Amino acid sequence: MGLITLTTDFGSFYPAVMRATILAIEPHATVIDITHDITPHAIREGAFLLREAVKYFPRGTVHIAVVDPTVGTERQGLVIEADGHYLVGPDNGLLIPAARALGDFDVLSIQMIAASHTFHGRDIFAPVGAHISSGQLPPVQHASTFVNLDLSDAQKHDETLLGAIAYIDRFGNCITNIPRGLMAGLRNGDHFLLNGEIELRFVTTYGEEAEGQLLLVVGSFELAEIAMNRGDAARALKLNVGDDITLTAC
Repeated sequence: MGLITLTTDFGSFYPAVMRATILAIEPHATVIDITHDITPHAIREGAFLLREAVKYFPRGTVHIAVVDPTVGTERQGLVIEADGHYLVGPDNGLLIPAARALGDFDVLSIQMIAASHTFHGRDIFAPVGAHISSGQLPPVQHASTFVNLDLSDAQKHDETLLGAIAYIDRFGNCITNIPRGLMAGLRNGDHFLLNGEIELRFVTTYGEEAEGQLLLVVGSFELAEIAMNRGDAARALKLNVGDDITLTAC
């Protein structure tokens, strides 16, 4: 029984059509939705979430991901083989961080024949993923070029960490690209200044601060999060995905 994941910015309706398309080809497939709530057209956000999710799935999983603001143009479609996983989607960088996280990878270009110029998720990527899951790799060729998206790494300068907001979840928690290891490497690590202005206490759980208080925590991504206990830190601080930040130990 094949395992197929779906990651899109499509909301609720369009993924149901993709699932129906998959099951018409491979009725024994198990289809798991990673998320369909990616901010519309936000390729970097989708790439981050896909990268963080794929490591929890076994080898042999087919990951179909579609955040595709240039759907219907001449951009190519890709199948990427990475450590026993297959990633299927548009060539706009969306798949590359996940492939890189899995290990060595091979990028293949797929034939782009579709009934619709606006729904390649249904007409191309879902069928390709279903055929791969059933053991039938569709016609492909090695991609001579592809969009090589690199999600930036955080940096450390003395007692200051330079990073960015990688994702904001539904609670308003601002997940940064700053890993636990960089946080632990600072001499003083109990309090931090965000962007040189806002003091945050570094805690283990959200509940260590009073309700409505801002805080800093390493969350389930193993990355630093700027959060508010029972509140929306992103709204309070007017932070957005992609914003550069600094955290200075104080």
